[in-house]
Amino acid sequence: MPEKNDATVDVHNSLLKAMAELVELRDDVTGGHIERTQRYLSILFLEMQERGIYSEETSKWEGDIATLLRSSQLHDIGKIAVRDCVLLKPGKLTEEEFEQIKTHALEGEKFLEKIQKDANGQICLEYARIFAGYHHEKWDGSGYPRGLKGENIPLLGRLMAIVDVYDALVVERPYKKAFPHEEAVKIIKEGSGTHFDPILVDLFLDISEVFEAILALHAEGK
Repeated sequence: MPEKNDATVDVHNSLLKAMAELVELRDDVTGGHIERTQRYLSILFLEMQERGIYSEETSKWEGDIATLLRSSQLHDIGKIAVRDCVLLKPGKLTEEEFEQIKTHALEGEKFLEKIQKDANGQICLEYARIFAGYHHEKWDGSGYPRGLKGENIPLLGRLMAIVDVYDALVVERPYKKAFPHEEAVKIIKEGSGTHFDPILVDLFLDISEVFEAILALHAEGK
């Protein structure tokens, strides 16, 4: 029986990775984004647990961190529904094109909900659904797709919001140069209480040098 369970886990992991790689193949300007955000999340999760931050929620994750991290790979899965001419556009998006990009949050959530039903509600897909559907919500309610405010935004979405923005800032894109780490940290700090959960921003600021180290390792191909 253990061998069968191990084989099932291996299949799940392989499928998660394959779906994540499909996104990166389509959105090749973000190559490495999925792996980096996974590593940033790992650091935040461990620090939250050590410091007892949002302990009521994080206690439910004990022993499940590896599943959470694997699930985070699918936070941008909805981009498979965005047209190439918009997703791969090298210049600034028009307002209409940006609205199309914004659909990826709900599209990803719907896609994962469908798989979740067919797979008898696998917990990894539930985590993935939350990451996908809520990582563009903002603390002050100005985000999308639902315009949720504060702690009405699931904690996984609030965490992904920080690591997703950090990585978008420090990595070069066709439409922008990479920001220095220090500038990215400053922008996230300024977004405390508006874009981001202020408690999580304080945590990020305390350990931001670890993010910088992870970024450097990836730049070296490690």
